[in-house]
Amino acid sequence: MSVIDEMQPSSDSFWEIGQYKKSVKRIEDGHKLCNDLMLLIQERSEIEKEYAKKLRHWSKKWNDHMEKGPEYGTMQGAWRGVLSEAERVSELHIQVKDKLVTEVQPKIKLWQKDNFHKSMMSFKEVKEVEEGYKKAQKPWAKKLEKVEKAKKDFHNACRQERTATIQANNALADSSMSEDQKRKLQEKSERWKKEIETTKDKYEATLKDINAYNAKYMEDMKEVFEKCQIGEGQRLRFFKDALFDVHSSLDLSVNPVFQQIYHDFKQTVANADDEKDLRFWSNNFGADMGMKWPSFEEYSPEMQNISKKNKVKETTSGDGITLTGIVHQKTDSYASTTSDQNERNGNGDAYIVKTETKDEIKTTVIPKTSNGETNPFDVDDSANWDQADDTLVDDGKPGVPVKALYDYDGAEEDELTFKAGEVFDKLEDEDEQGWCKGRLHGRVGLYPANYVEAS
Repeated sequence: MSVIDEMQPSSDSFWEIGQYKKSVKRIEDGHKLCNDLMLLIQERSEIEKEYAKKLRHWSKKWNDHMEKGPEYGTMQGAWRGVLSEAERVSELHIQVKDKLVTEVQPKIKLWQKDNFHKSMMSFKEVKEVEEGYKKAQKPWAKKLEKVEKAKKDFHNACRQERTATIQANNALADSSMSEDQKRKLQEKSERWKKEIETTKDKYEATLKDINAYNAKYMEDMKEVFEKCQIGEGQRLRFFKDALFDVHSSLDLSVNPVFQQIYHDFKQTVANADDEKDLRFWSNNFGADMGMKWPSFEEYSPEMQNISKKNKVKETTSGDGITLTGIVHQKTDSYASTTSDQNERNGNGDAYIVKTETKDEIKTTVIPKTSNGETNPFDVDDSANWDQADDTLVDDGKPGVPVKALYDYDGAEEDELTFKAGEVFDKLEDEDEQGWCKGRLHGRVGLYPANYVEAS
């Protein structure tokens, strides 16, 4: 063990033996602070990621709510402006997270690797500095050890001389002691007085020697200390630059995309027009709606459309030809004033009959017969309509819960409309055409069986 390790500092001054260890530890702390800064950035990036995720989830939730909610018109657009802002801002926060993780963190990691080189027990930089301090302190420590020993000897001589003098003085007044004893005590006191002079001279000599070396000692210590300061200065400047990089990543206020988001958000809200929304409501649901007022109508047999969903509408001939659809419409050779009216009241001039075989689909135009018949096939319309009506009757029985796999928009009035994920009741099993009867939000209708699964 060296002299430096044996001696205990008498104060916390840098110049005391061993007090340089704080300066050495600062180097080790620099490596630890790199890890701490990278951890800080990692945790912040996770916060950015989680915040972006929550914004997207919140936006989707309220977008779905808006789809089914009562808000309408330009005010609905203003609501969606809030949700659009969340979506766009979430993208910016994902970019913040990516920049922190892919740019700032690796930069710190590389600097740490370049400036701290691991050795057996510590870092190379720590070992070099510690050895430099020990080398600078070793000569001064030896001189200090001599000073401490000389001081100890001097103080001991003073203590012994004081004790011997007190004993000799007390002996003079003690009649029980012999003259020889008194003389010996006096001699002892005189010897310690001489010892004081000797140890004092040595003590002063060692002090003179160490004080003469102080300048050299301080120079050597400062040289090592300056190396530590240079290294620490590099770390402080690098950390400052790294924190500026963090600031640049987090400061969205200077991002032109961020500014555009809130410009668009403000414009979207400003576009909300109460008068326009009130007109829309009045035109579509209020007093400005059109109305077909009751008027006298002549009787006319109606042509029933054949639905793909009603098995009773399907007719198969013995030759393998399937009737797939009859469309009552005007043709170029049978012009009519209003095609819509022909479709409603059956007063058109021709029928389009589609037949399907194994190998082809055939379309046939059948003119109206000379005797004025409106239906070229002997089909009991009333029976078919009754059966179609019965298909959509809600008998109140509980159904089997099913869950929608995809969005579906009903193409006809008797079809259900639903979104992926919605749960509703299946009232009847799948028919031959792949349709099921179900109940959603109190409404009974048909839906394709392959769009749902058991819930």
